Amino acid sequence: MNESLNVITIDLKAIDHNIKQIQRLLKPDTKIIAVVKGNAYGHGIFEVARQAFKSGASMLGVASAAEALTLRKQGVLQPIVVFGAVSKEEAKRLIKEKVAMTIFSEESYRMLQHLAKVLKKKAIVWVKVDTGANRLGFLANDNSKVIISVIKRIAEHTRIFELHGLYSDLACVAELNKSYTNDQILTFEKVVKKIEDTGINIPIISLAASAAATMMPESRFNCVRIGIEMYGLWPSRGVALWTKRTKKTRGFKLKPALTFHTRLIQIKRIKAGEFVGYGCSFQAQQAMTIGVIPVGYYEGLPRSLSNLGFALLKGAVVPIVGRVCMNMTMLDISRRPRAKVGDEIVLIGKSHNKEITATDVADWAGTINYEIVTRLPEHLERVYK
Repeated sequence: MNESLNVITIDLKAIDHNIKQIQRLLKPDTKIIAVVKGNAYGHGIFEVARQAFKSGASMLGVASAAEALTLRKQGVLQPIVVFGAVSKEEAKRLIKEKVAMTIFSEESYRMLQHLAKVLKKKAIVWVKVDTGANRLGFLANDNSKVIISVIKRIAEHTRIFELHGLYSDLACVAELNKSYTNDQILTFEKVVKKIEDTGINIPIISLAASAAATMMPESRFNCVRIGIEMYGLWPSRGVALWTKRTKKTRGFKLKPALTFHTRLIQIKRIKAGEFVGYGCSFQAQQAMTIGVIPVGYYEGLPRSLSNLGFALLKGAVVPIVGRVCMNMTMLDISRRPRAKVGDEIVLIGKSHNKEITATDVADWAGTINYEIVTRLPEHLERVYK
């Protein structure tokens, strides 16, 4: 038995399996960026990063300087790209640590240009193009003059810049909106063509993340960014159904890498008419057996699952009753009268022939599986196998 009552288990073989599933769809020379932002979507950034390289990833993608510097501090020397914004002080450290950064505006360009000159070191950079998500990046309008101008300046200043990549994000591919996605791909292709016409070579061109990498070969270029699928979770139920119905991806299967389990810490019988939890939001209609677990919204169980979500106990589905508290939740375990303190409760994962996935939890909570796993706090024990 583990020392902790609450344990997240990560199956690194599942991570390996999922990366290799994606590799089979790609051309041999297509690079994979393993996206490990958000503590590797709640799975543990260092261990997943190490496994991703073993399984064939070429580099890591993170959202912040803190994530990149943590990896460097833990001894990860392979290429890392920060896809988010960074402060001036963070940029100084990233230049020294040879971590790639994103140029997404004139301001970000000027900041990195100035710092590289002062430090007399090269800044490794990627350029972000906004093709329709209207988020971070240079707007890819009809003439793309600003993008071409910035890239020319980067290419001219070889003493202070190393231009490694160009990328953009697709806004609706997981929703299977092919019309909008095709427009974005076309816009990106036009930008790439205009850059090529200047004679500038950008080594890495990336547009596809998990959903597009799986479904749309025309979006892959020479590099894909794999996030949610690396962890064995589908970007959407639509993508999962699409793969089953398409010949090339019919055998494409993902294995969830994460399970989340806890233990019963108290069991009590209550009478009909008694209330459970804060606010008396649940009233027993008959005599019941209540099981208490040491997991609440601080441990990543959404409060919106109050009187709505489920867990597994010895293969039985047991409902959450009452409000999810900060550090405790109550379950109706009347269907398992022989349950005892210390019995395992599965919140995400399998118990006998039953399974609760992160996507199930997300559906109950009215959100997406990305949010469920990334909100699992770092203080919870993680066991790797």
